[in-house]
Amino acid sequence: MNNQFEVLIVGGGNAGLSVAAQLLQNKSGLSIGIVEPSDKHYYQPAWTLVGAGEFDIADTEKNEKDYIPAGSTWIKDAVATFEPEQNQVTCKSGAKYTYKILIVAPGIQIDWQKIKGLSDTLGKNEVSSNYSFDIAPYTWELIKNFNGGVAVFTNPSTAIKCGGAPHKIMYLACDYWRKKGILDQCEVHYVSGAGVIFGVKEYAQTLEKVVADNHIHTHFGANTVAIDGKSKTVVYEQKNAEGEIVQKSLNFDMCHAVPPQSAPDFIKKAL
Repeated sequence: MNNQFEVLIVGGGNAGLSVAAQLLQNKSGLSIGIVEPSDKHYYQPAWTLVGAGEFDIADTEKNEKDYIPAGSTWIKDAVATFEPEQNQVTCKSGAKYTYKILIVAPGIQIDWQKIKGLSDTLGKNEVSSNYSFDIAPYTWELIKNFNGGVAVFTNPSTAIKCGGAPHKIMYLACDYWRKKGILDQCEVHYVSGAGVIFGVKEYAQTLEKVVADNHIHTHFGANTVAIDGKSKTVVYEQKNAEGEIVQKSLNFDMCHAVPPQSAPDFIKKAL
C-alpha cells in the first residue's frame, strides 16, 4: 500500500467520507488516504427514530467498504500518534503515513463511564440510550410499554453528537403517549447540563412552547452524575441559590440517558 498521500483523512464516518468524495469530485486523481479501523459504518442520526419506533436499527448499519469513495485508499487501521513536524501519522499497527494536507474527522467519543452506574444498568432496569446501536431499540420498548409514571430524560453538560437528540426523543415519546391517551398520567422531567432548552433563540422560543404543551419539568444547569437502575434513581448536581453545587435526585419509572462525550483519547494525547 502507498504510504504517501496528498490528503490524509483521519476518520471514515459521515464527515471523512463526505470530504473525500467532494475533493475527488473537484479533482479526480487526487491521492487520498482514509484511516478508519471499523468494518461497519453507522448512520447515527437515525437512532433517535429507532428509539421512537419509526426506523429499523438494521437499516442504519452498512459495510464501510461500500462507502469508501472510488479513487481513495482505505487504510483499515487506527491513528496512534501525530507527528506534524514530519507531516506524518503513526497507526496502531506501527505503519506510518505521510501527507501534504491532514484532515482530522474522527468523531466524538462517548464516555459512558462518567455517569456512575450507567454502564451496568444500560439496556435493562428501564434505562436506555439512543447513543448506542445495541441499546437504541430498547428505548422504543420502554416508550411503547410505558403506562404512566415518571419519565426522566438526561442531557450532559459536555458537547455531544447532535445537540437536539436528548430532547427530540422526549418530544417523540410525549407525542406517542398523547396519542395513546396517557400523557396526563406521565410526569416527564428533562435534566440538562445546559442553561437553556436550546442555544438558538428562535428555536428556543418554539421548543419552550413544546415543553409547556407537554407539561415537561425542566432542570437546567443539572449535570447527571449517577444512575441506579435497581433503585430507579437519577442523581444530578446543580447550583443552589448561593452558588454552591449540591446533589439532587429523581426517582423514575423509565430513563433515557445521554452520556458525557469528548474528543477521542488519541486526539487528547496529541494536544
